[in-house]
Amino acid sequence: MKRLTALMLALVMMLSLLAGCSKDEETTTAAPTTAASGETTTAAGEVESDEPYGVFHNYLISDVDTINPHIYTMSDSGTIFGLISMGLYRYVPNETGDGFIFTTDLAESDPQQMDDEGKVWQIKILENAKWENGDAITIDDVIYSWQMCLDPILVNSRASQMASDYITIVNAKEYSLQGTENTVAWEDVGIKKVDDYTVELTVTDPVTALDVKSHLNYTWNRLVHKDTYEAYMNEDRSATTFGSTGDKFMSCGPFLLKEWIQGSQFTLVHNPDYVHADEYSLAGYEYRIVGDANTALELFLKGELDVVNVGADSIEQYIDDPRLQQSPASSIQCICVNMGNTENNGILGNVDFRKALYYAIDREAIAKMTNGIAANWTVPTKCIADLETGVTFRNMDESNAYIPANLGYDKELAKELYDKALAAVGLSELKLTLLYNEASANNKKIVEYLDKQLPEVFGDSFDLELMAATSNVCTEYRQGWRPDKKGDPNSYQLTIAGWNTSTTAPWNGLKVYSGTYTNKNEPYFNDEYDAIWNEANLGLEAKLDNAYRLDLTRQMEKITIDEAVTIPMYESPGNYLIADRIVLPSNGYIPGYGFGYALSSIVE
Repeated sequence: MKRLTALMLALVMMLSLLAGCSKDEETTTAAPTTAASGETTTAAGEVESDEPYGVFHNYLISDVDTINPHIYTMSDSGTIFGLISMGLYRYVPNETGDGFIFTTDLAESDPQQMDDEGKVWQIKILENAKWENGDAITIDDVIYSWQMCLDPILVNSRASQMASDYITIVNAKEYSLQGTENTVAWEDVGIKKVDDYTVELTVTDPVTALDVKSHLNYTWNRLVHKDTYEAYMNEDRSATTFGSTGDKFMSCGPFLLKEWIQGSQFTLVHNPDYVHADEYSLAGYEYRIVGDANTALELFLKGELDVVNVGADSIEQYIDDPRLQQSPASSIQCICVNMGNTENNGILGNVDFRKALYYAIDREAIAKMTNGIAANWTVPTKCIADLETGVTFRNMDESNAYIPANLGYDKELAKELYDKALAAVGLSELKLTLLYNEASANNKKIVEYLDKQLPEVFGDSFDLELMAATSNVCTEYRQGWRPDKKGDPNSYQLTIAGWNTSTTAPWNGLKVYSGTYTNKNEPYFNDEYDAIWNEANLGLEAKLDNAYRLDLTRQMEKITIDEAVTIPMYESPGNYLIADRIVLPSNGYIPGYGFGYALSSIVE
């Protein structure tokens, strides 16, 4: 029997708006009335059970690296953690289901300004939150979680973002970077306990309440369970295996982690003790690890998955399918260049060679074979420049004035720059290795095309070697140059990757090329760029003048293009088949938010 009629579902969507997988939700407007049976009735007179109903079946192409929010590198890891943990604030759909707003998660209300300048803020948390073992969540849990993220001995990859992003916490960066020197005590960091349910933050520059909420919305600011975290800490406290397996984790979010069979699946179940549990109607949420896109499509067609991403190879046959939903591209797919690589006389560090690579790419051809959008910029088309008007950054004339013509494709200029670069480093021929994810059909098409195209542009002196690997291995190689990883400057030469950056704050999303961003792909460091980023994100003038902030954003993007910090190729809009039994909490895809799968209603 169907649990809800279609009419009732439409009303429920109006009554209880829900959030997405990696962000959360709020309840809104009128509440349903209570029936004598203990169930609730809608305005249409239909009966809805109070009990969670149905399991949402989703999938991952590959397993995640960890569910430790302080060190994760894969976006899927953050998505999983977002379902089984909680932070202080969250995004939710607006009342019409076509946009999103901020609301509270663990926090009781908005941050409260405690001084005249906007440098001291207090946040009170709810007093009814619990860990899955029944322990009460207090402000000590919040502070411990942040302290461990910033710990100078653990050297977590997310520490720099915890210390300084939308806000810069006093002495947080200095504390996290001191190693064993003990020159900055934890007591000197601008994070203080006021009482059992209140924390105080002191920041270096004036900020707004929105800045504080935006900063604390990130995954790495979410809670970790102290006893569990400590139980798997090594003797010298330089590492913890917390979050490396399912039994080394403690949940507190909308779902509980019931099982993690590594390489196979995640099984999550509804958490009745979550502080906003009544906003979730699913009994569970399951991720199956399927290995490749074709397998995922087969499982969807069998009814074993509730959603599938339809690739370029299959989209034509589903273009008129009423189950098809589209989302804007989440990122720009780029060729990452390891400019710190010392092989080939350090040619990857030569700006003329990187620019030669930029101008050698036929992006229209790549877009056609991937069913994507050719892109020679670094701020994605999804990014919104003005929340009030909804205008996107790419649709502003000023944001395209400095973008090279013809989508950056200029074979003659590319050859000229290539020859100049080889002469500068004393090479007569060049062989480079391009690493790519073997599970991505688009990546395979692209690298095979580049293997033919680039020698046609650069000549017989250039040879491209292709190296296929799993997603996890690609990540390991791509980040192997970093001091917190293997510290090997020659960990890779070229690879394909993309960043899912801030949709509503392109000035913030460009942090991925800043010198202080620790989760970088490319070893790019530029003091001028960092100064502009700091001004755009931390400067009071920029916070109060959006036109000025957008100008600073353009300056940053221009630098990334002029110095070919990365080689953008294309954007790939998402095409998703969503099962008929799934009723989304929104009117389709919400830019910057998603579809809201975890808060869907299910019809059986």
